[in-house]
Order: sequence, then C-alpha cells, then structure tokens
Amino acid sequence: MSYTMTYDVSHKVGRGGHAKAFFRHIARDVDQAAGFSFPQANRNIVPDRTKLNSTFVNDGNGGYRRPQSVDGRPPSDEFDDYLQQRLSTVTRALRKDAVLIRGVVLQLDPKWFEEHNPDWREEGLNRQAAEYTHAAIRWARGEFGEENIIGMSMHLDEVSPGLQVMITPITPDGRLAQKDFFKGPADLKRQHRGVRDAVAAAGYDVEYRVTERSREHLSSSEFQSKADRLRDATSALEFELDVSLQRNKSLAKRSTALDEREKELEAREAQTAEREREAAAARARAADEAAAARTTSLRAREVHLTAERAREEAAAERERLALNNQRLESLPPFFERWLDKTTINGKPIRKRFEEDRIRMRSEIKAKLGPAPTHVEKPRDALEL
Repeated sequence: MSYTMTYDVSHKVGRGGHAKAFFRHIARDVDQAAGFSFPQANRNIVPDRTKLNSTFVNDGNGGYRRPQSVDGRPPSDEFDDYLQQRLSTVTRALRKDAVLIRGVVLQLDPKWFEEHNPDWREEGLNRQAAEYTHAAIRWARGEFGEENIIGMSMHLDEVSPGLQVMITPITPDGRLAQKDFFKGPADLKRQHRGVRDAVAAAGYDVEYRVTERSREHLSSSEFQSKADRLRDATSALEFELDVSLQRNKSLAKRSTALDEREKELEAREAQTAEREREAAAARARAADEAAAARTTSLRAREVHLTAERAREEAAAERERLALNNQRLESLPPFFERWLDKTTINGKPIRKRFEEDRIRMRSEIKAKLGPAPTHVEKPRDALEL
C-alpha cells in the first residue's frame, strides 16, 4: 500500500509583525519548557502533548540546536535573532510587501502513522518515522540552502504529526526574493516530486499522484481519465488563449481595481462588525446593570417593609406596657386604704407592694427602651 507525502508552502509571513507570533507557534514546546506560555490560535493543539514536539534553530555553523532562553527572553526569540542576522545580509531595501518567511509543511500520511507508528501520541516518532522525516529535512536543506533554513519543528501535539520548516528566501547575491525559490505551479510540482523521491529513497512507499487529485475525491481511474480529457482540452484552448491575451490584460487591470475596492469594502465591513459587537456588548452590560439595580431596589423595599412591621409591633408593645405602668401609677382609694391597713406577719403589705411596683416599673422601662426612630423609606435604585 502506498502513502501520501504532503508538501504545503502556502503560509507566508510578511513585514507586518507576524513573524514573532509565527515563531511562538512553531516553538511552543521549548517556550513551554522554559516557563513561557503564549496563546495559540490552532484549536487542534493538545497542550499535554506539546512536550513531545522537537524544535531546532539554525546554529549558523551548518548544524542545528535546541533554542534556549537568553536574558530572560523566550527561546522562540532565537528564531527571530537568526532571521534578523540573515536579513542583514540583504543588499537591497526591503519592499513593504516583502515576504520574510515561507512556511514549509512536510507531512507523512496519517494512515501510515496509524499502521506503522500507532503510539506516536505517547512515545513520539519511531525509528522508521524519524528516518523518513530526516530524509525530508535533507531534501529541504538542499533545495533551499542551509543558511536559508531558520529552523524547524516536528509537531506531535496536533491531529496528525507534521514537520514545519521555516525558510527565509534570500538569494546568493543578497536579494530577498521568494519567487526565485517558488517560481509557480510547475516548480511547486517539481519540488513536491523531489521531496517524494527523497522519502521514497529512504524506504517510504510514496504515492506520486494522490496529492495532485482535485477536491472531487476521484478514484485513480477516474482521475487519470479526467487528466487525459483535460490535456486534450488544453491543446484546443491554447489558440483561444492567444487570441484573448490582450483582452485579458485589460480585464486584469479592471480586476486589480475591483480587488482594491473589495479590500476597502471588507475593511469597512470589518469596522462596522466590530462596532456592532461593541454596541451589543454595551447593551448587554446596560441590561445586566439594570437587572442588578432592580434586584437591589426590591431587596431594599423588602428590608423597609420588615422594619416598618417591626416598628409597629414595638409601638404596640410599648403601648401595652405603658398602659400597665399607668395602672400601677393610679390605684383606687379603697385599694390604697387596704394597703395601709393590711399586714402580713406583722409587716404592712404596702411596703412589699411598693417594692414590687418599683421592680415592675424597672422591668417596664427596660422593655420600653429608647423612643423609636423613624425608618426612612429607601430610595428606588432606578429613580433619578
């Protein structure tokens, strides 16, 4: 059974400051080991497996070493140091749209790993996988030049293992020119075949046609038949293409203008969307604050009603005790005379009565306590 060998060079890093973020994505294992943590946009990353990744930076002497933290900086900054050293050799001023880095993805077929290295998620690459990966690295070093390889990392913390190689496209005469290294579709096919030849020479049973199939997922016979029809159709179209060349140039100019207009509209749409998101967030915050204010107002009202009821009950109790006290203060004449005449064990009962009355007055006074204060109704939190 043959297996695919993926070759993807679609990722480009320009001068917009994306380089460091790209380096931190590539070298996340060494950054993590050094105690640095940076957010990763790729949701397929499994942080627990990041320690299995293997990252290396060009040492400038024809070899590679593990990036290290220097002066408290994250190890991934060593990629940027090497990039700046290489850019210092460029003899011409960099264009605003210059491509500083091309990312190269070299990936063995996931099916191969499931069949021949099924424990890669726990143990990493086995001997065979390492040999095929080294073969792909040797091809990249020869294809792009040793000095142009900033570094590389074998990522084992994603859905499938994949080798990421970072290229800075600097020519021997000191030009930063990615098009000298990636010249077009035909050259990309040549490179793809070259890397497949390299891993095949190492023993990998590579499929040469699978990565050229269209997204229609055709079978081998269907794909070959369609390729034959396309070849015949291409010959017939060549004449028509020559005739329409001038018209296409004019259309290309109009297309460029439309592209610029479309970019402008997209930028405006992005700004509008961002403003709408901010407005929605503000409305949500206002709604939360209003709900909290209503809850606070209701609780305050409940506390006020409870205090009012307590005050009314206290007032009723005070009234009852005051009535009892009044009764103690005003005695009927016949009772006064009875107190003066009556004795118990030779002692006048009035003395005992007065002692009891003083004690009861003290108890009533203690129960009455200080005069009640007015409980002010709390202001509604929603009132202005």
